[in-house]
Amino acid sequence: MLEPLGLTHAEQDLYEQLVSRRPVTEAEVSDPIAAKRLVELGLITLMPSDPPRYLVLPPDIALELLVRDRELELARARQETVLLATHFHTSTARSEPPELIEVLRGEPEIAAGIERLIRTAKSEVCFADAPPFMDDPSQVHQEELEQLGDGIGFRILYDRRRSVDRPGRIAARVRGVNDGEQARVGHVPMKLILTDGPMAFVPIDISATKYSAALLIHDPTLIAALRTLFELLWSRAVPLATYAGQSGSTDGPTEQERELLALLMSGLTDGETAAQLGWTERSVRSRIDRLRQRLGADTRFQAGYQAVRRGWLEPHDG
Repeated sequence: MLEPLGLTHAEQDLYEQLVSRRPVTEAEVSDPIAAKRLVELGLITLMPSDPPRYLVLPPDIALELLVRDRELELARARQETVLLATHFHTSTARSEPPELIEVLRGEPEIAAGIERLIRTAKSEVCFADAPPFMDDPSQVHQEELEQLGDGIGFRILYDRRRSVDRPGRIAARVRGVNDGEQARVGHVPMKLILTDGPMAFVPIDISATKYSAALLIHDPTLIAALRTLFELLWSRAVPLATYAGQSGSTDGPTEQERELLALLMSGLTDGETAAQLGWTERSVRSRIDRLRQRLGADTRFQAGYQAVRRGWLEPHDG
């Protein structure tokens, strides 16, 4: 157990023998080389008697001195580690912005950056969908289709409220799942795109509704932190079900049900929905439950999803 103090097995065995014996002469020592090393370490000393004998110094003092020496060496090693780490992180090769973070300005440049990021993916793209949204998301969806065709997986995390309050967002979800992406719905605090390139994309202003500037990140430490955030949000989100085989229903909604669904998919609470329709909250909940039963859905979101798949929220005449 004394190896951390610099002793070999042979030196430790000899030291343990000498600790439990009277002083021995040089001729009585079984391993002269180990004895010489123990003298160098200050654990024993050669007394100038006749004949000279090895005397064991008090172990509690001698070994404690060795422990302190090792602690000083470790402290110096830590200082050197910090110094080397500082040189590494501040070196010219790693401190130039293009090597770590790119700043993208304006929607055309941002769109080009997202396209470049998606095309770096080796096996997967992770996308947390939240504002700001692009005016024309069709280009990103086309890139997703091409990557899906090449075997790249997509995990899309949709925000429970903000991803449904724009025209066409629910239909886009349905289309994405049908095309092969994995989708979940939950709380998304910020827009985030990650690839195993590795690269990452985040907006500079996470509260903005329009793109003005964004960051394209190459630094592996930042990317690892962002991936941890995504995986945490993904684990807490609810999978988006498809209920295949039910989309052919012709049992359409009434006008009141259509209006209720539209408000439901906009993320309004029961109280807000009741105020909009002039109903009671109890009536809202009762009607939503009946809609869920008709649509074969376990949750409200799944009910909205099924309504879109069946075309219940499509514009109609009259």
